[in-house]
Amino acid sequence: MNSNLPINRSISWPSFLTVFAIVIAFLFGYEYIAKTDDIFNGVMIFCVVALVLRITIPKSHRKGMKALRQNDFETAIVHFEESVDYFTRNRWVDKYRVITVLSSSKMCFREMGLCNIAFCYSQIGQAEKAKALYEEILEEYPDNGIAYYALNSINTFSNKAD
Repeated sequence: MNSNLPINRSISWPSFLTVFAIVIAFLFGYEYIAKTDDIFNGVMIFCVVALVLRITIPKSHRKGMKALRQNDFETAIVHFEESVDYFTRNRWVDKYRVITVLSSSKMCFREMGLCNIAFCYSQIGQAEKAKALYEEILEEYPDNGIAYYALNSINTFSNKAD
């Protein structure tokens, strides 16, 4: 993995606690249904369910992250655009991602996808597109630190170039 890529993994503690509660509920539910004290099988079934959800629902996002790690920014843009389109059409999946994907991420997938697209634009020399997209992100997600600091950096570098 390229250490120069800004991979953000901020978590939402309330979401984390919700996922933890889901795990506990799942284990007690498994124990009740299976009539067994074998916690290992319950954990394994939960892990399989979590893996399937994380592989199938945000698959375009995952493909974009893979392309990003390989510095294939044009391909990454295509996959992140697919991800943003999916989560725009299915906002409820993103809104309830703590349940639908068992994700405790602070940012929704749509927001992450937009930030990643803007980052890719900046890496392929399309600073104006990156700047415009970061501005859009801040309009929709005013607390997005990534867009805020990236936009400040772009503005600083463009002012120094003038």
